[in-house]
Amino acid sequence: MPLRPALTELRPAAFKSFRDAVLPLDAVTLLHGAPGAGKSNALEALVVLAVLAEGEDAGTALAAARGGAAGCVPFGEDTVRLGCSVDGPHGEARLDVTVRVEGEDAVVVGERLALGGRLLVTTGAVDPVGGRIDVAWHSDGRQGDIRAPLSASALVTAQLPLRVAGATAGERLVLAAAEQVLTALRETFALDPAPARMRAWVRADDDARLRGTAENLSAVIARIEGECRIRFGKLVQAAREMSAVPVSGLGALRRREDDGAAWVCAALDEPGGRRVAADTLPSGALRQLAFATALLTGPGVLQMSPAAEVPDAERLLQILADGLDLGLPPERTAALLALAAEVAARGHVRLLATAGVPVAVPGVRTVLCRRDEAGHSVFRGE
Repeated sequence: MPLRPALTELRPAAFKSFRDAVLPLDAVTLLHGAPGAGKSNALEALVVLAVLAEGEDAGTALAAARGGAAGCVPFGEDTVRLGCSVDGPHGEARLDVTVRVEGEDAVVVGERLALGGRLLVTTGAVDPVGGRIDVAWHSDGRQGDIRAPLSASALVTAQLPLRVAGATAGERLVLAAAEQVLTALRETFALDPAPARMRAWVRADDDARLRGTAENLSAVIARIEGECRIRFGKLVQAAREMSAVPVSGLGALRRREDDGAAWVCAALDEPGGRRVAADTLPSGALRQLAFATALLTGPGVLQMSPAAEVPDAERLLQILADGLDLGLPPERTAALLALAAEVAARGHVRLLATAGVPVAVPGVRTVLCRRDEAGHSVFRGE
């Protein structure tokens, strides 16, 4: 069994364009298909689960997807159903949650948590006035399963570590399953670089963490350049190997304003000493550089809130990359995927990416996303 909890399956059972869909996840998974097939919806389903795992209320989690809570509900229905599987040191844990949506209000109306095929947590009736949901969890004690009302506004599994005493073997199993799922989901980082915002000069920051839009990429590159020679060397090598034109190096242009503030702008070095600043680089090159930075630098340089109790050596980052191939020819998309496969083989990073067309790369699982005759998004492995 793996030491680090890893997401191995995503189940958007009722989410936007999906109905009872199952997406298997490998270390590097490429979801491809025509525009409008539902690829981005799949990534957003995982984002919603990740926000729920942080303990945020259901409305806030659904608001993280385009269209907000109302946009997440499949046409003609009033509930969102999501699930995932996480493999880890305790076996396979499965989480399934149902959220009822009324306008922009959302409440958890059903949840199940299992480990190794054994159902450990179930829910019952919801008190709409008090905002509570009846929860039962496995105990192995003399009194049988423990029952208690918990908040229906948030994921039940995220509440368990503070409510389950762990006094019996059964309760410790419940906590192990919950922590395994929560750890994997909290290690999710969604990256959708916005080149128009990446071209601007930004303030230098020794603690810069890459945002989901990568708008502060220049500050992050400047930080890595001055902080870690090995990590920066790997990023420079990636920039050389993936560039469409000859590149001899990577760095950051610097300037200081009259008020003393330091500003930076990422730049590629070309043969002959020419430095091409980010404000003139094509969109594809900027997105490619952002993805490479996320893959090579790890969670310590990403703007995210991982499970604090997990040691760095045992962390497993799940990167979501929407539109990996935007602005890139197939060979450069393949170079990015090859880099992802290489990094993933070390056991610290996983990637779920979307693209318009399949790209065959060793170590990458490709899955087609398309619409069926009823207009629902479906997955087909290849």
